[in-house]
Amino acid sequence: MVAAWMVRGYMLEGERLYFDAARRVENSPRLRPYKSIILGDWPEGDDHLRWVIGGKVSEIVAWAKQIREDSE
Repeated sequence: MVAAWMVRGYMLEGERLYFDAARRVENSPRLRPYKSIILGDWPEGDDHLRWVIGGKVSEIVAWAKQIREDSE
């Protein structure tokens, strides 16, 4: 279900970026296993989300794998 505020275009830029990044992660079998890492609250904020939206999947996966390994 889509929220009414999204249909009317009331989404703030940061919200739109998160929505677009989350959609890309959900639709990518290679990114989906790293969803919690990729969509975490990173200090880079909107720049991080822009990278998730437009970056190379292989680079995002390599980064997420490294984060996961470093946290174990």
